[in-house]
Amino acid sequence: MSEFDKIIGYETIKNELQQVCDMIQNKEVYENLGAKLPHGILLYGDPGLGKTLMAKCFIDESGLNAYTVRRNKGSDGFIEEITETFKKAKENSPAIIFLDDIDKFANEDENHRDAEEYVAVQAGIDEAQGSDVFVLATANKIYKLPFSLIRSGRFDRKVKVCCPTARDAGEIIRHYLKGKKVSDDVNIEDITMMISYSSCAELETILNE
Repeated sequence: MSEFDKIIGYETIKNELQQVCDMIQNKEVYENLGAKLPHGILLYGDPGLGKTLMAKCFIDESGLNAYTVRRNKGSDGFIEEITETFKKAKENSPAIIFLDDIDKFANEDENHRDAEEYVAVQAGIDEAQGSDVFVLATANKIYKLPFSLIRSGRFDRKVKVCCPTARDAGEIIRHYLKGKKVSDDVNIEDITMMISYSSCAELETILNE
């Protein structure tokens, strides 16, 4: 069983993540073909769509050491944590650094994208290149991030996660209804038509209600 089986729907995104995982696990095979591992993946989209779950499945599927960075302290301490995390990952490579909610690393807006936190991340990514450290990140508002940070060479794959389509919503609804006592005359297709295109978290809440 693949770790990606935990993700309901989103087949295109799962296939892309699975492909990169396979490149991590079979690096020499791809290098012999002349294919290089992408520099980082950025999953972005509205809150509640399962970006963090996708990232965790990617990490678990890869089987590598993983180091997670989330904003949980003041600027000076957080910048030091970013630097130390990249250092640890290099010392224990091959490894993955997971930057969760990277757009919350600094309180800058779209007109002030040069915050020290982002500078520290950029420096860490650049210094880690060539050392078997893969960078994975999630963001709700990609426009808040510096262009220099999310450009190709730092994040080659930028994957937009949208609200589930009608087909995906149907699969998610069936998943959330498991274990619930539902009348036999409830029509899943009708429910899907009424509440599709909501986020995964919203679908779960609606069905629970």
